[in-house]
Amino acid sequence: MTASATATAAPVLRVKDLVKEYGEGDAKVHALRGVSLDVERGDYVAIMGASGSGKSTLMNILGCLDVPTSGTYQIDGADVGRLAEHQLAILRNRRVGFVFQSFNLIPRMSALANVELPLVYGGVGPAERRSRALAALEQVGLTDRVRHEPNQLSGGQQQRVAVARA
Repeated sequence: MTASATATAAPVLRVKDLVKEYGEGDAKVHALRGVSLDVERGDYVAIMGASGSGKSTLMNILGCLDVPTSGTYQIDGADVGRLAEHQLAILRNRRVGFVFQSFNLIPRMSALANVELPLVYGGVGPAERRSRALAALEQVGLTDRVRHEPNQLSGGQQQRVAVARA
């Protein structure tokens, strides 16, 4: 791909003038005030700030779990604000991955089953699901732990299972 082709490619994530307010009148909280950013495919981005600065609010909106008061955002060119609820569910399932601070692994399921779970909801067949989950666990160095349940894994291993699942 040439430099000019790269320069014209749309960002994977485009946020423009995002505002989120909670409450009304004197109790109104301005969680986000006009956030704009572009994230190109392959970029790594860290959202940092003081407690209460809007990091979780921004991530909930970007993850299609909440809606902004105003502003727009696109994921791979799709205007998220114009999508119906079922379209948002598909977008979340196929294009957005979450690694929660507490990992949210299901305790009685193996590492492999935890990684397969979103693929089940995505309608991926059993053979492909197993293959993709095993490949993801291999990428995070856990091929020797696929049958272990979360309580049999270290904290770092649990985090890697969560990354493979995402």
